[in-house]
Amino acid sequence: ALPVQAASAKSPAPQDEAVVRDIVAKIYAPYSQPIPEAPDDGSYAPDNEAGASAGGYEPPYTQSLDALIGRWDRLMQESEELYGLNGFDWYCQCQDNDYATARVVSQAYATRGKNAIEGKILFSPGRYEGKDMGAPLLFRFKRESGQWKIDDLKFQDADTLRRGLADDIKAASKKR
Repeated sequence: ALPVQAASAKSPAPQDEAVVRDIVAKIYAPYSQPIPEAPDDGSYAPDNEAGASAGGYEPPYTQSLDALIGRWDRLMQESEELYGLNGFDWYCQCQDNDYATARVVSQAYATRGKNAIEGKILFSPGRYEGKDMGAPLLFRFKRESGQWKIDDLKFQDADTLRRGLADDIKAASKKR
């Protein structure tokens, strides 16, 4: 389970929270948009760029996380035959969503130091039997070069994006 924010957790400055909320909004906006019909010429192919949201928005990442994602992406393309077909999405923690009912259910932000904000986001990729589905995701934002950027994601199972990428890189490197 993700840590519960203490009552004494300090809220971020309004302008900082607005920036990270905007990043989150841009990540999740495409999930509630219908997938366009494929052109008759067969040229449509979904973007499976590592770290991009469903609509292709590439959130700002810290330099170290961006480098890790880049290395992971290159190694997976070289080592994983089915990499391009992998539809698992870091942000919705799913492979499919129902655009008609997908939504951000809740979001709460807390300051975790002068240049750190954590955002606990609950995104539902769709309703099932009248209930929102989804698992909480903890975004860790860091101010780098004067801008707020994603520094890590912590999933419900307590694993983190950084740890998962590092484990995959290590395993792919052993196969070489």
